[in-house]
Amino acid sequence: MHFENKHQEETHEKVEQYLGELFDDPYLDEENGHFYVGYGSTILELSVETYGPEETIVLVSAYCVQGVERDEELLLGLLELNHELPVGAFSLVGHDIFFTHAVFGKTLERKNLLGAIAAVATTSDDYDDRIVAKYGGQTALDRIRDTGGRKKRTGVIAD
Repeated sequence: MHFENKHQEETHEKVEQYLGELFDDPYLDEENGHFYVGYGSTILELSVETYGPEETIVLVSAYCVQGVERDEELLLGLLELNHELPVGAFSLVGHDIFFTHAVFGKTLERKNLLGAIAAVATTSDDYDDRIVAKYGGQTALDRIRDTGGRKKRTGVIAD
């Protein structure tokens, strides 16, 4: 793993420590430095990103729905939800919907990380079945069951 600065490395180590205390088997992808944990019916991805020369951001993301049919009503609905939700935001990457919340890394405490994880998992779980029922696709858990978890996030913004 390559760290852009010492703050990113320190935050990454702190996240690794906290996840080890909070979860039985957190997974670290050595290639990209991202962590993966199961929380209820949700798989979460955590990454540590630099935010200027002196700060870091810990992104907690959940695949909410995969393979959704992109629809103007869906896009507007997600934007309205983003306005109403107290934390986090939905995003659409290709045909996959994510829910993500960010917390600052330098002042990160274990309870704040757990709170972010719980918020992301709960919100994703609250909305995934509703989105699938109306717009198609699969919940992340259903996709994992169908594929064995082989689909990787591509980072492609549009088709």
